[in-house]
Amino acid sequence: MINVLVVAAAAPGRPAVLAESMRRLAEAGAAVTLIVGDDLAYSRRYRTMPGTNGQKLWWRAMGDGKLRTAAARADVLVALDAVAVHTVWQLARRHRGADAVLGLTPALRRVEARAAGGMGLRVRRLLVRGPSVGYVREAVARRVKGYGRAAARHATGSAVQGTRLGRVAWSSALTSLPMPARARLPLARRVADGMARAGYADQAGTTLTAAVRRVPQPRRRARFLSTPALNELTAGRIPTYLHEAAAAELADADALLTGPAPGPAAAAVQRAAKLLFHRVLHYDSLTSPAAEDPAAFLAPWHRSATCRALAAPRGRTGRPAPVPKNRPARLLFLYRINDNFLKVLRDRYAARDDVEVRCVNVHADERLESAAIEPQQYAEHVLGGAPDYVAPVAEALRPHLDWADTVFVDWFSPAAGLLTLLDPGSTRVVVRLHSFEVFDIWPQLADLSRVDDLVFVSEHLRRYARSILPGLDEPGGPRTRVLPHPADLNGFARPKPPSARFALGLIGVSAIAKDPRWAIDVLRRLRTEDERYHLLLIGADLRGDTSAAARRYRRAYEEDLAELEPVGAVRRLGQTDDVPRALTEVGTVLSSSVRESFHWGLAEGAASHAVPVVRDWPFFPGAAAQLFPPEWVAADPAAAAARILAATATEEAWRKAGAEAAAHAMATWDQSVTASAYDRLFGVSGLPTN
Repeated sequence: MINVLVVAAAAPGRPAVLAESMRRLAEAGAAVTLIVGDDLAYSRRYRTMPGTNGQKLWWRAMGDGKLRTAAARADVLVALDAVAVHTVWQLARRHRGADAVLGLTPALRRVEARAAGGMGLRVRRLLVRGPSVGYVREAVARRVKGYGRAAARHATGSAVQGTRLGRVAWSSALTSLPMPARARLPLARRVADGMARAGYADQAGTTLTAAVRRVPQPRRRARFLSTPALNELTAGRIPTYLHEAAAAELADADALLTGPAPGPAAAAVQRAAKLLFHRVLHYDSLTSPAAEDPAAFLAPWHRSATCRALAAPRGRTGRPAPVPKNRPARLLFLYRINDNFLKVLRDRYAARDDVEVRCVNVHADERLESAAIEPQQYAEHVLGGAPDYVAPVAEALRPHLDWADTVFVDWFSPAAGLLTLLDPGSTRVVVRLHSFEVFDIWPQLADLSRVDDLVFVSEHLRRYARSILPGLDEPGGPRTRVLPHPADLNGFARPKPPSARFALGLIGVSAIAKDPRWAIDVLRRLRTEDERYHLLLIGADLRGDTSAAARRYRRAYEEDLAELEPVGAVRRLGQTDDVPRALTEVGTVLSSSVRESFHWGLAEGAASHAVPVVRDWPFFPGAAAQLFPPEWVAADPAAAAARILAATATEEAWRKAGAEAAAHAMATWDQSVTASAYDRLFGVSGLPTN
C-alpha cells in the first residue's frame, strides 16, 4: 500500500474532479489522506504569527497531530493548490523518503512509479528516511541558539545577581570589556533586570547607567534608558536612573536641534518631560524628588540648549497701558476647566459699574483645547517647525486679548502657555500660580517675557518657583507678587452643637497629596484616649485610578476605612455645595497634606470656629508656620493629637480656641481685607499700577 497525503488550503471548488482523482489513486494502490487548511485549528503558540498565506497554513499545520502522523507515514506528499506548497515543502524536508508534488495528476504518476518500483523502491525509502541535512543543520542551530539564550538568562538572572560576586562580575564586564553597543545594551538590560528581581534595584540602575555611558550615540542612549524608566513609572516605581534617562533624551534633543526640522528635537523634549514631570513623581506619591532640591532635579532641563530655546523671551511690541478714563476697565478671566478660585473675584468685578468682565474657558473652545493637550506641538512651533499650530489659538484668543485692559489667567496651566504665544501688545497679563503647576511642564514652556505679573498665594511657593524657573530672575521677566486669595469667609460662622467638639474634619481628599491616611493616624491616637472622636471626610472621594502608585495608596486607605467606618469612627460626606453647613458638624479642621500653596479649606474651617491643626507640609518644611499661627502647626500625628486633646479638653476650651481661630481668619484672609490688593493690581482703584 502506498500512502498519499494531500494538503489543501481550502475545500476544492470542483468536488467531482477531486472524487475522480481519488478513485484513480485508489485503483493505482494508494491510501489517500486529505487534510484541508480550513479544518486546522491554530495552536496557541502560533496563533498570532505573521507571514504569507502559505506560511500561515504551515503555522497551523505544525500544531495538528493528525497531519504530522500522516506526513510521517506518507510515500507521496501532494499540494493541491499554490498556498499549500510551502507546507508540503516543509514536510518533505522533514521526511526525505516521500516524494513531494503539486497537483493530483503528478501525484498519480508518482504512485504508479512507486507501485512499479517494487522491493527496490521500498529499500531506497528505508535508506533515505528522516529529515534533510539542511533541515537538521537549521534545527541544530536553533537548538544551540536556544541553549545560548537559556544560558544567558541563567547567567544574568536573579539567582546569580543575588550574589555579591555575580553583581560585581557583571558590572565590571559591562563597563570595562570592549563590545559593540548592540551587544552591550541588551546584555545590560538583562543584568539590570536580574539585579532588580534579586532585590538590588539601586545597583541595577547604577549598572545600567554605567553601561550606557560607554555608548557614544545620544539617541541610542536615550531610547535604551527612557523606555524602561517610563515603564517603571507606569508601574508606580521611581527608577534610580530617572535623571540619567531624562538627561539622555535632552542630549538627544540638543543633537537634533541643528537638524533640518525641529520636530525630532521637540519629540525628544516631550519624552524627557514625560519622565521629569510624571505624575507618579509629584502627584501620586507622598514624596517628590523635586521637593528636596528642585534646582538639582531640573538641572538637566535647564542645561539643555533646546529647553533654553523654548524658554527664550520673544518679547512684545508694547507695554501695559493705563486704563482709559472715559470707559470702564476691561478685565478678562482666562482659565481651563477649574474656576474654583475665581468666583470671588469674578463676582466682585461683575458687580461694579466701572469694570466690564469676560470669562474664557479654554476647555470649552475646541480650537484652544486641541492646542492645550499638545505640548509637543507647542514646543515644535516655538522651535520654528509648526506654523499652523498658533493660527487657531490666535483666532480664538486675539479678539479677547485686544479687547482687554488686563488678562488674569488662573493656574499656570496650558491656558497661560497658549496666551504667551501671542504678543499681548498693551494689554497687561497677570498669571496666578497655585502649587500643583510647579511640577508640570507648562511653566517651563511659557514665554515669561509676555507675563507682566506672576502672582503667588504664599511666599514659600514664590521661593520654590524661583528655584525651578530661572527666567523669573532674568531681565524682562515678570514681577512676582504674593497676594492671598480673596476668600469669602462670611457665612461660615454658624452654630455648632456640643457633639462637634469630638469631630475632626478634612475638606478635600480627592488627591493623594491630601494624604488622608495622616488624618486617620491622628484619629487612631485620639480614640485610644476617647472613642467619641471621629473623622468627617468632606468632598469628592480619593481617586485611585491615575497610576499604579495611586492604586496602592487607595487600597491602604480603603483598608483603613473598612475598619473604621463600620464603628462610626469615619464618615464620608462626599461632595457638597454647602461647605458652611457641613462644617457645623466639625470641631477640629485638619490640613494633612504633604504640600499646599495655602489650603483654603483650612481657612474656611477656621472661619467656622473649628480648631485648626496643620501638618508641617513635608514638601515645604516650615512653610505652614509662616502662613498660620505657629501653635496651629504639628510636626507629626502625635503632636497633632496632643494639640487636639488640649484644645478640646472641655467644651469651654474648645469654643474659646475656635473663636480665636475665626477672628484670626476673618482679620487676615477674608475678601474684605485682601481683595483691595487685586484692585490695585488690575488698575481699577485709581491707584497707579505701573
